Amino acid sequence: MDAIILAGGLGTRLRTVITDRPKVLVPINNRPFLDIILNTLSQCNLVGHVILAIGYMAEKIIEEYQQTQKYPYKISFSVEEKLIGTGGGINKALSLTTTEKVLVFNGDSFVGVNLYELLKFHDDNHAAATMTVVEVDDTSRFGRVIIDKDGRIVSFLEKNSDDAAGYINAGVYVFQKTLFDDVVKDIPISLERDLMPLFLKKGVYGFITKENFIDVGTPESYRAASRLFLTK
Repeated sequence: MDAIILAGGLGTRLRTVITDRPKVLVPINNRPFLDIILNTLSQCNLVGHVILAIGYMAEKIIEEYQQTQKYPYKISFSVEEKLIGTGGGINKALSLTTTEKVLVFNGDSFVGVNLYELLKFHDDNHAAATMTVVEVDDTSRFGRVIIDKDGRIVSFLEKNSDDAAGYINAGVYVFQKTLFDDVVKDIPISLERDLMPLFLKKGVYGFITKENFIDVGTPESYRAASRLFLTK
């Protein structure tokens, strides 16, 4: 199976603490954050090809992983010459994939998830897409995912809509490639804001995990992630 990792973000909020590398390469316990995701894929033995969708400071990511022999799968690079957003990044990277469905990971967050169970859930529901979700006490920073009793996602609430507890997008997906057939390539488009609401009518399901959700998108969350992995 093929997997895409979204690693092209600017990391604007993180630049007060990290200026010399893209946020997916920020050090966590003396290793790049991206290594955590790549190691997870190594352990599951499901993935034969990983595509890194890169843009900002792409050369540093290529330098880090182009010659690596650490992983039991091929690593390729989908280089974005201009900012095309998360949806545009996936759409461009799909041209390098060969499997009917793909795993997609946000490169600046991590959540423990059993990928075998995720894929079984996706297949059992005949889903067009499956989003991993996790429950948090305050959804205001992330936006909330609304799921019905059958596990189908019915809507999304924007960030800062309220501070109640609920499910948030944990940044791990399964997509049927055909979902992107009608998406125009090489234009800026957001997966979360533009595409996911359109995909809902085709059948998007929420796979619930109870593991810790970690992200490195802000100085505060980066420091929290660093502390957490020091204890592991």
